[in-house]
Amino acid sequence: MRKSLSGEAWTVRAVGDLADVPAAVADVEFYAKVPGCVHTDLMQAGLLEDPNVGFNERKQRWVGNTDWQYRCVFEVGAELLAHERVDLICEGLDTIATVRLNEVVLGATANMHHSHRFDARAALQAGRNELVIDFRAPLAHIREEERQRGKRPVNGDWDPYPYIRKMASNFGWDWGPLVPTVGIWRDIYLHAWNGVRMASVRPLMSGPSDAGDWTVSVHVSLEHSGSQNACSLLETVRAEARGSSCRVIAGVGATGGNDASACVDVPCGATDVTITLTVHNPRLWWPVGYGEQHLYPLEVRIDDTATTLDAWSACIGFRTVRLNTDPDGHGSAFTIEVNGSPIFCKGANWIPEGMFPSALTPEVYRERVQQARDANMNMLRVWGGGIYEAPAFYEACDELGLLVWQDFMFACATYPEEEPYPALIETEARHNIARLSKHPSVVLWCGGNECIWAYKSWGFGFKLKRGQTWGRMYYLDLLPRLVAGLDPTRPYWPNSPYSGTFDADPLDTDHGNRHTWDVRMEDYRQFVPRFVSEFGHQSPPNMATLRETWPDDALAIDSKMMEH
Repeated sequence: MRKSLSGEAWTVRAVGDLADVPAAVADVEFYAKVPGCVHTDLMQAGLLEDPNVGFNERKQRWVGNTDWQYRCVFEVGAELLAHERVDLICEGLDTIATVRLNEVVLGATANMHHSHRFDARAALQAGRNELVIDFRAPLAHIREEERQRGKRPVNGDWDPYPYIRKMASNFGWDWGPLVPTVGIWRDIYLHAWNGVRMASVRPLMSGPSDAGDWTVSVHVSLEHSGSQNACSLLETVRAEARGSSCRVIAGVGATGGNDASACVDVPCGATDVTITLTVHNPRLWWPVGYGEQHLYPLEVRIDDTATTLDAWSACIGFRTVRLNTDPDGHGSAFTIEVNGSPIFCKGANWIPEGMFPSALTPEVYRERVQQARDANMNMLRVWGGGIYEAPAFYEACDELGLLVWQDFMFACATYPEEEPYPALIETEARHNIARLSKHPSVVLWCGGNECIWAYKSWGFGFKLKRGQTWGRMYYLDLLPRLVAGLDPTRPYWPNSPYSGTFDADPLDTDHGNRHTWDVRMEDYRQFVPRFVSEFGHQSPPNMATLRETWPDDALAIDSKMMEH
């Protein structure tokens, strides 16, 4: 049973030191949209100008230097409280937050990039409840971390964003303004349950056999309510998975006749169970231009003798993927192979759609992916300075046939390897590897964006103090180990760019992948790397966008606003 809190009447106000907060904002509690963020809330209230316009960005640094408190009051009935467990699910909190329910601290968060679950049953009460989430100012937080742990080089001498597990581009990038925001940026709700629930479901496809059979290994992680009654009940609990054939093209499904199911008993107290399905000769999933995008519905549920305790469903696809780096006459290949066929990858880097991703709808995601397909692209690289995208993005890529190169969220900086950061990053990686394992479109995991290149070639390695860590452990040890253990069906690549070994030049034209920002326009036809995962030239927006955001007297190549 679920009770959404996203639609409740939320408010937000500045708290703590208000010295730099405008008088119109200080000591004022105003409406907050959830999901959302404090920047959009302030703009909606008429208290903040659009940071995209003119020099507004320069006048808004106080927002990221301020602590903020979100608050809502909601009602709870007896039906929800009748359950053994009632959890508060926060799909996205940005970022350093403390969560209190009826004055009881449920927990704290320090990572924007995964969901959080808190046991709220003891703090809930029948009738009126108050939920308060206090957010630490991100700029103040990272500056304090830097004072304690030492300065580390980052791209452009910007704020020390490696000291927070947050969307790096919030701290300013070459394509967007500085908007270090806070807020409840994805759904928030109460989940009431009894006995046992599925904490995660990770389907992995392997095949085909000589007979054309494919194996679906459904790895299910379980959580128990903890009561004695629930434990005795589990002696008769059965977990079942079922998959039936359907073809989904552009979101339209039709059932077919290839059906498979399996059922296993769940021992009392078990935390992991694997169900194996065998599917004979399924139709394969292909990237656009190479075949059709066949998808199969997979359903998993946990039943006791009387009822279904939990259920999960998704569409999966059958395909193999290999990153071919075999030596050849030029050096070594860098070729994505799907179902044994080399794919000529044509695509773009996917940065966050706007500065405030909480504002996006599934329809906008679908439209953008469709635009990429209409432009004859077949790959999108989810860039490491943004976010692990919403389900609607990956679902659209599955259905429209666009391959996804998925970066882990590291970009253009040196990252600390001291606690608590390895634990934060491992939790983040485990969550997202499991979450994305069902998507056939995701064909490559990559350790991050330009971090090894920055260390080796931008002078970052020389700027570090003796003994300072910079992130190598993540790219060359932790992340590949997690991918190999949780998702061995997909290849891993340490960074973009990278040439196959740490000792090599990350921009070696004959090995690995390359970022190409150092070539004149007229030289592109003569420049032939193995794979280019970023290239281009910085350019202004089109005229329609400039006229929306700048006054007419700034529409000159040498204006201060153009320079900004």
